[in-house]
Amino acid sequence: MCQGLSYNQTLIPNLLGHTSQREAFTKMSFFNSMVQTVCSVDIRVFLCRVYAPQCEAGRAQWPCRSFCEKARRDCEGLMSNFGISWPEELQCSSFPEETCISVSNRQFVDGQRTLTI
Repeated sequence: MCQGLSYNQTLIPNLLGHTSQREAFTKMSFFNSMVQTVCSVDIRVFLCRVYAPQCEAGRAQWPCRSFCEKARRDCEGLMSNFGISWPEELQCSSFPEETCISVSNRQFVDGQRTLTI
């Protein structure tokens, strides 16, 4: 699911504490149907940034809270149609508002600056 993104290095354990790529892949497979139906143009990139985060200078780059909220908002309707709720481990309030990746993979928010990457 994460092949072809703008990065090719990730970090284990990931942002959710998964200690192997196999564990991350298993958890991420829950979202396969959402990615295939494209409930959000950003869902694939958001999920990859959580389950297989970009590694930059030895540190994982978190997705921003607003990125999580957009992916959740875009896909919640589809999920509720299937009687599924947004996973507890992806509660948007746990994501940072600064020093994070915003909207898809094009911006990095660091304090008051937003850098295009």
